[in-house]
Amino acid sequence: LSFTTVGDSLGREIKGKHFSDNDEKVFAERLRNETKILMGLFQNNSFEKFETPMCGLEIEAWLVDQDFLPSPVAEPFLNDLSDPLVVPEISKFNFEINTDPLPLQGNVFNHFHQNIEDTWKKIQLSAKEYNSRALSIGSLPTLRKNMLSLDHLYPNKRYFALNKRILDFRRENEFKLEIKGREEISESFKSIMLEAAATSFQIHLQVPQEKARDFYNCSILASPFMAAICANSPFLFGKDLWSETRIPIFEQSICTKNYKRKEGRWATRVTLGNGYVKESLFELFLDNLDGYPPLLPELLDDEPSRLAHLRLHNGTIWRWNRPILGFNNEGVPHLRIEHRVPPSGPTTTDMVANMAFYIGLTHFLVDHDTPLWDEIPFETARENFYGACKNGLSAQIKWRGKEINIQKAMLDIFIPGAKNALLKLGVHRHCLERYFDDVLVPRALAGQNGSSWQQAFISTHGHRYQELLEEYYSYQEQDIPVHNWKCPTL
Repeated sequence: LSFTTVGDSLGREIKGKHFSDNDEKVFAERLRNETKILMGLFQNNSFEKFETPMCGLEIEAWLVDQDFLPSPVAEPFLNDLSDPLVVPEISKFNFEINTDPLPLQGNVFNHFHQNIEDTWKKIQLSAKEYNSRALSIGSLPTLRKNMLSLDHLYPNKRYFALNKRILDFRRENEFKLEIKGREEISESFKSIMLEAAATSFQIHLQVPQEKARDFYNCSILASPFMAAICANSPFLFGKDLWSETRIPIFEQSICTKNYKRKEGRWATRVTLGNGYVKESLFELFLDNLDGYPPLLPELLDDEPSRLAHLRLHNGTIWRWNRPILGFNNEGVPHLRIEHRVPPSGPTTTDMVANMAFYIGLTHFLVDHDTPLWDEIPFETARENFYGACKNGLSAQIKWRGKEINIQKAMLDIFIPGAKNALLKLGVHRHCLERYFDDVLVPRALAGQNGSSWQQAFISTHGHRYQELLEEYYSYQEQDIPVHNWKCPTL
């Protein structure tokens, strides 16, 4: 295997909840030294060469009780399940599914589909033992504010340490959440548990060193399209907010202001980024070193060549398109992009289709005759992203000097382009027809993603979130893609 998605960000447990001044000093020294080692890897073109890239995924999901309220049983549930690919998340009612990576060829997406299904069946059987069910959805409509307390923080030391460190950095006793969408919300929280309100579907794509800049920049350009077609997070605490409300939830749940950009905006730890990469992904790791103080200065015993401190630090900076540094089984380093924009759910079929779209779309954009980031300023890409998060498939975005409707552009240009790019890479046509022709195209035609279906349900039936989730769960368990879910009627 070329990589594992387990533990890339914060999966590695730490030894303690507290850090001394000496820990801080030594960690900073090791981080600077490992950044110099990484610079040498980039200069010497030392990253893994490959003919076929590997890809992988992570799915964050919920445990809910029979009334579809959060069920804080993750610790015994995970202990009984005892699957190394199913691991804790920040709360006692969340968990994360990982898959082994696969080469991007043949029936790769069918294989991912089957792997997720097999794992999901085991998860549901285990959850049933605790009178609970597993549910994949970006934000849970039945979640209540009082459930986001430290009583429900998963009992790993790293989460308690993370909570304390972020509060210390902010020099404040609470977090503010303010979102203006179709409705508005303004709430305060005493801990980072707000992060548990947003669950994602993360896609990993191995990239060659010589093209890594292009894939990173094109992942930024692809982000509004992904946010629009994948949206599945409209509600929080009974408020109808953005089409993909998960984005502002997560950005504000771990918000620390680190330094001001030249355009006057603060660089934060959860971000689309501070600009395009100019030459290589090393620029991002240098930005990590200079712009972001370590959140978890845990001193590790790994050899410096394994870059353990650098990788731990990178895992505490949550770019929506995050550069990942890993090692294959022979110890050769590799680069990949972790695309963090899509929400969890609505179904396995939908998520695998979303994965196929992202990978195909980035290859399609990278293969453009001229660099698209030269034509689309970063600030425009940023506006496109947040516009799509707010308005979903009805968003209007700016693309190469023109204003376009995102739904129409996907049907006319980007879905066909992504499919053709994957065909060129050797993915089988019948595999692509399953996810593009039978899922992505009809979803875009219908304009029905997870968010619009949920909004239609509540618009029709009122604030009956339990009934919404009962119907949602039924469709999810049958793996009926969301564009085929019946439009709610009275």
